[in-house]
Amino acid sequence: MQFWKYSTSALASLLAVVSLTNASGPSDGEAVADPNSAVVKLTTDNFATFLEENPLVLTEFFAPWCGYCKMLGPEFSKAADSLNESHPNIKLAQVDCTEDQDLCADHEIKGYPTLKIIRDGKSKAAEDYQGPREHQGIVDYMIKQSLPAVQAPTSWEDLEKLIKEQTKPYVLKVNGATDDIFKNIANVKRNDYTFIDVGKDYLKQLGKVLNQDLKKASYLVVHPGDVVEAIKYEGKADLDKLTEFISVETLPYFGEISRDTYMSYMSSPLPIAYYFYKTPEQREAIASDLSKLGKKYRGKLNIVGLDANLYGRHAESISMDPEIVPLFAIQQVAENKKYGVNQTEHPDGPSFKVIEKFVADYFDNKLEPIIKSEPLPSDEEKAANPVVKLVAHNHEQVLKDLDKDVFVKYYAPWCGHCKKLAPTWEEMAEIFGSNKDDAKVVIADLDHTANDVDIPYEIRGYPTLLLYPANGKLDEKTGLRTPIVFEGQRELNALLDFIKEKGALGVDGSALQEKLNEAKEAAEDAVEDAAEEVKDKAADAKDKVEHDEL
Repeated sequence: MQFWKYSTSALASLLAVVSLTNASGPSDGEAVADPNSAVVKLTTDNFATFLEENPLVLTEFFAPWCGYCKMLGPEFSKAADSLNESHPNIKLAQVDCTEDQDLCADHEIKGYPTLKIIRDGKSKAAEDYQGPREHQGIVDYMIKQSLPAVQAPTSWEDLEKLIKEQTKPYVLKVNGATDDIFKNIANVKRNDYTFIDVGKDYLKQLGKVLNQDLKKASYLVVHPGDVVEAIKYEGKADLDKLTEFISVETLPYFGEISRDTYMSYMSSPLPIAYYFYKTPEQREAIASDLSKLGKKYRGKLNIVGLDANLYGRHAESISMDPEIVPLFAIQQVAENKKYGVNQTEHPDGPSFKVIEKFVADYFDNKLEPIIKSEPLPSDEEKAANPVVKLVAHNHEQVLKDLDKDVFVKYYAPWCGHCKKLAPTWEEMAEIFGSNKDDAKVVIADLDHTANDVDIPYEIRGYPTLLLYPANGKLDEKTGLRTPIVFEGQRELNALLDFIKEKGALGVDGSALQEKLNEAKEAAEDAVEDAAEEVKDKAADAKDKVEHDEL
C-alpha cells in the first residue's frame, strides 16, 4: 500500500461515521434489517437467482456485531421501504457475512458494512456504493442510478427545466450525437454530475442562457448560480483528456470536503490544499481570497475547506495538530507527501498572505514535506528487543538491504490481534537472531499509524505480514522489493515454514529453533552443574570445618 490510502480512507471513515451518526445517533439499532421491511435477505442459495431477476440491486455485506452496520441498519430498512413504494424496480438486499462466509470471500469483502451496486445480475462487475448512508440520501442516490447516464431532453421546455433544477456543476454535449466517449465518462461519473445531450434545435436558446457562442463547442462544464459560468473544452475528443477536463472544471475554486464531494477530490490527480476551520465565520472571512487563489492555480491545485469540529482527526493523518485551527496544509494524495504552514509560528491560524506565499513556495519547490515518524530506536532498545523496530526514518534503509529476507509486521497499537501475535513475533526474531549484523532473516515490525511509509502493497487491516525476499523484484514506484503477504494461521510453525518456502534464502527456522533450544538446555544444564558444584564445595568446606573442630 501507499500510505496515502490509509490517510484518505481514514477521512472516508470519518465522513461515513459523521453521516451515520447524524442520521441515526448512537449505534443502538440492529444491523439485521427489519424482517417486515422490503430488504431482501440473500444467501448462497438465492443470491444468483435474485440478482438475475432484478436489474438494479444495492447489496449490503455486513456482520451483525458491527457497530457501523447497526447504525446503518434502520436507515437501510427505511430506504428499502421508500423505494419499494416509489421505484419497485430498485431493490435493497443484505448478505450476512457471518453466515455466508464463502459468498463474502468470493466477492472480496474486506470490511463491514460494504455496499455494492449490482446491475443485471453481474455481481463480479459490481460498483462500490459511494453515496450517503441515511434514508433519503440512499433513496436519492439509487433513483439516480436507475436513470440513463446521459439525459437527452426532447424539447426546449424540458431542457430548460432540467438546467434550472441543477444545483451543482453539470456537463453538456452539444453539436452532434452523443458519442461513446461522453457515454463512458457519464457512466463512471453519473453519481457526481448530470450529463446532458443537447439537441441542435436548442443551441440558440441555450447559448443565450449561458452567454456563449455554441457553434464550435463540443463539451461544456456549467456552474449554475446567480452568475452562470460555462467552460468550453477546447481539445479533441479524447477519453483521458476529457475526463481530466471534467474532473478539474467541475470543482469550485474553493470547495468543501463532504460526503458528497469526497470522491471528486480524492479521484483528482491534483494535490489538495486543506483549510481547516472551526466556525462558519472563520471560513467566510477567507473564502473570497481562497477562491481567487483557487482560480489562479486552476488545474494545478484543488483548495477545499474542512470543518475541524467534524473532521479534525484528518489533520492528524496529514501530520498536523487538530487543536491549532485554522490551519492550512497541502497533500499530494498519490504520493502522500504533506506540507503544512508552521502551526507554532501561526497559533491563531495563518493569514491569507501567509497562505498565498506558502502555495507559491510549494510550486517553486521551496518546501520540505512533513514526514511522520517515531524516533529511531536507541542502542539500548536494539539490544533489549530481538525484533528490529522500523520507523519512517529507517524503513527504506532496512528494506533496501537486498541480501536478507525481511519479514515485517505492520500493526496498530490498539489492534487486539497484533497484541496476541507479539510474543510469537519476538520468539521468531530470537530464533533468527534478527538484531545481529550477520542475520540472514530479519524479523521486524512497524507501527503503521505512527509512521509515514511508502510500500508496494495496499494494507487493509492489521496485522499485515509482508515478506520481502532477498534480491526480490523491485517495485517501480517505491524502489522496494515486491513483498509476499502471509495469509495463514499466525502460529510459530506456520510462520517458520512460510519463511523457508517463500524466502529467497530458504532458511530453516525450525532447525534453528532446535539448535537454540539445545543451546538453552545446555546453558541451563551448565548453570545447574555449576550450582551443584558450588553446593558440593560448600558441603565439603563445612565438613572440613567440623572435622577440624573435632
